[in-house]
Amino acid sequence: YGEIRKVRLSQQAIDVLAIVAYHQPTTREHVSGLRGRDCGGILSQLVRRELLSVDPDPENSRIRLYRTTDRFLKLFGLESLEDLPQSVESMLPDADL
Repeated sequence: YGEIRKVRLSQQAIDVLAIVAYHQPTTREHVSGLRGRDCGGILSQLVRRELLSVDPDPENSRIRLYRTTDRFLKLFGLESLEDLPQSVESMLPDADL
């Protein structure tokens, strides 16, 4: 009672969190397409753990959009989404390579 149990996230859950974090708001279909397999169960688990939230798309209420929560930011020690690591290519100035 009252004891908080530490739970580790699987590599698949971490992968899904990363996809949502970098592509949010995003749909289950988009996440599943990027991973190459259905991610509905993992997304549901992350919503239950309050690391992701799900809202209806304002343009089509049948489509659900996933995004990270403040709990996600706190758990990973981030102040905002701008603190997410960026690839080297995304930090280069626009230039013809």
